[in-house]
Amino acid sequence: MMRGFVSSSILFLSAIFFLCGIRASAQDNSNAIALYKSGEYIRAIKVCDLLIKANKHDTEAYIYQGLSKEKIKDFKGARKDFKKVSKLSPKDATAHFQLGVLWSETEDYYHSIKEYTKAIKLDSSYAVAYNNRGNSEYLVGDSRSAMLDFTLSGKADTTYPDPFYNRGHLKMVLGKYQEAINDFSRAIALAPNDADAWFSRGQAYDNINDAKNAVNDYNNVIAIDSGYMDAYYFRGSDFTKLNHPQLAMWDITILIQSDSTDYSLRYMRGIAFDSLGEYKEAITDFTVALKLKSDDGQSYYGRGYAYLKSGQTAQACDDFNIAYYYGVQDARKFLDVNCRRAVKFYQRH
Repeated sequence: MMRGFVSSSILFLSAIFFLCGIRASAQDNSNAIALYKSGEYIRAIKVCDLLIKANKHDTEAYIYQGLSKEKIKDFKGARKDFKKVSKLSPKDATAHFQLGVLWSETEDYYHSIKEYTKAIKLDSSYAVAYNNRGNSEYLVGDSRSAMLDFTLSGKADTTYPDPFYNRGHLKMVLGKYQEAINDFSRAIALAPNDADAWFSRGQAYDNINDAKNAVNDYNNVIAIDSGYMDAYYFRGSDFTKLNHPQLAMWDITILIQSDSTDYSLRYMRGIAFDSLGEYKEAITDFTVALKLKSDDGQSYYGRGYAYLKSGQTAQACDDFNIAYYYGVQDARKFLDVNCRRAVKFYQRH
């Protein structure tokens, strides 16, 4: 997932204090800011409204009133406040930036691009505006412009990780996995505790069949966020590829404890049990998978194979027949070798 306007609020707030305009009262404005930061948005709006009535040129009051309205989903009111700021301080880029954020939040990406462009014209070094415009351009299908904006954002602020993260994802979409790895690596260097960046690089490694490096990245994801379930899933899959069934089983068990309704997890753990020679446990997991998804040919195939290796040939033949019925072509060779008298569904394909 690309990161756009949501991740930029802190950078935006840091720029607010440089806005031009006369303030009614520094103490009163501080009260409004404190209310906003503590999440008391309705009260912040009321205080800002009083400040604006006392001084119609108080741009900071308009800013925090707009930010508070945005938080309570009053996008129309917030837009009105930021437009007022742009009129009072026409050379200030942050008002247009925040208007871009508002349009993005309502998924009107063409308008958001226009506002980010206005912000960039006023401040050509506005790294977050380049990044967010790139995000909006990507969402309207303009990958070329998005790529350029992510690059410009990274050049405008070499300490800002998001454009490298976003450009990495765009390169993933374009199938440029090694280039994506390079960008994710830059994002990780700038933000080493960003679990999403580690996970994304792991995905890129998986796409070039580098399971070992992918596992290392998923290890870092889980070290940062032990509740990152997708990392367990893909690490478990990679452990299977690397022939570490016991490690795969542990990861899949964690996932099953989190979501017992996903048939594919039971199937994956069944494969791990089978690899360990624990056929009874494998049969149990495949059976649960089939209770959750009765037409899953791969689970029938897996269970049939476990039955066969545990000496239960009749049950294996039944499962291979059903697996073949559901399109698992590999079941045919087991039917031919072990189940010639039990073939039922060959005419289906």
